[in-house]
Amino acid sequence: MYKIIVVEDEPTALNHVCMILERKCPQYQVIGTAENGQEALDMIQKEPPDVLLTDVKMPVMDGIQLVTKVKEEFPEILSVIISGYSDFEYAKGALRSGVCDYLLKPLAPSDMKKLMEKLEFRLHAYYYEERNKLLRALCNGSLPEKREVLRKFFPAGRYYAAIYRKNGLRKRFLGNTDVEIFTMEEESLYIYGRDEMEALYLIPETLLFSGDFAEMADGIFLKENKEETYLTAIIYETPFVLEDFPEVAKLLYRELDKTIVIGIDQKVRLTGDSVCEKDIAENEEEQKQLEYVEYLIQYKEEQKLLLEIEKFFRILYRERRNQIYVEGMVRYIFQLIRKKYLSGQSFMDIEIMLDDAFYYACNMQELTENVLMIVKQCIPELGKEKIGNKEQLFHSITSYLDGHMAESLTLGKICKYFGVSQSTLSKMFRTYEETSFSNYLTKIRIEKAESMMRQDPDAYIRDIADRCGYNDQFYFSRIFRSVTGTCPKEYMEHVKSRINHK
Repeated sequence: MYKIIVVEDEPTALNHVCMILERKCPQYQVIGTAENGQEALDMIQKEPPDVLLTDVKMPVMDGIQLVTKVKEEFPEILSVIISGYSDFEYAKGALRSGVCDYLLKPLAPSDMKKLMEKLEFRLHAYYYEERNKLLRALCNGSLPEKREVLRKFFPAGRYYAAIYRKNGLRKRFLGNTDVEIFTMEEESLYIYGRDEMEALYLIPETLLFSGDFAEMADGIFLKENKEETYLTAIIYETPFVLEDFPEVAKLLYRELDKTIVIGIDQKVRLTGDSVCEKDIAENEEEQKQLEYVEYLIQYKEEQKLLLEIEKFFRILYRERRNQIYVEGMVRYIFQLIRKKYLSGQSFMDIEIMLDDAFYYACNMQELTENVLMIVKQCIPELGKEKIGNKEQLFHSITSYLDGHMAESLTLGKICKYFGVSQSTLSKMFRTYEETSFSNYLTKIRIEKAESMMRQDPDAYIRDIADRCGYNDQFYFSRIFRSVTGTCPKEYMEHVKSRINHK
């Protein structure tokens, strides 16, 4: 419910305004009334409203002076001037002082209702944008200077939280091109994802009618767990106040980093108690296999190397080593390869290829295959991947994506279909499109959705989502909003409005 302060020096007129708001505008709450501008300003400084309704001519401080000061101190407040016909020209000058609209006396309830509905639309959009900014900041460990801001945009008393991540950890390179994900306005919980593969849920305690957060978290896990991906969930089962959310988010992210195992679905439940660090037990077989790989690199026994690296990966998988541990081992092996085979050469391309390999791998077998392919890229004696006309091949791949976007598409699937390695294909997207495979796929899917909406603005959103490769309407709407800046419903209404005005 949005808050209003009404300023009017005539008691009858004041009561009339408040009565209209109460009967015709239930989405608003009058939190205070004042007889002059100074009294209203003092009230606003103690508890800022969302909307200020003020008469023009009043003692002590008139309406124009009031809205000017309010605009300076509280630019987010929407100010509305109420004036008689005789003061109309004077009131129009208030538009230059920060007034967003005006009403003429005598007030007609229908005019008031229409204006407040228009303001509600603006407030709804403002709250959505500010809440998302605040949510991103909280997830990144920041609290606003004024704690009352938390209560304004997140009014529930206590919350639960959980993070769900499909496949591996975030990419370390080209991260600035990731599409951040936020909840849609109509959803009653809050979501923030640093990229499309992640969703951190902030769930108001009041939303749990049965009081069982564990059951809701398990339901989300089933919903998020799609085919051809693996899912890691970290569930914080102790309710908390929002001031503690930055620490909770930090704990969730840290536990996520420690937990992800390539190709394995996992659920970890946390409470407010301290979490013990997980020690990684030494494994003699693993150590001996790594030493053998070191030996093969040192003495350049290339023909055995690929097979022994593959054996090493099987041991890591059997021991359920987490992604960070596996990445550490892989990067260590590549540092040895670099010293022996790539002395003086830049290692950045290899780092980016490894980054892609871990990000896109749906299981340990895919990861192994792609790491071995990168090893071949580094060691000439093993034979590099031979591709004819790369530009022509890439055109064939993008044409295939355009024609099959309704299907479940993964980088691994495309590579198998065209007989090309993931590292090579990822490099093609960086070379020819200056983006990643996942970001390119998102771009063409949303462009396709926009085209379909323009052609048929009365179509069902779920049908458009399905034809663009999204089997979850809410997920599609979140992606669409993140990419275009507007939700699918608003986009289609805008299209219909333009058609009607032609």
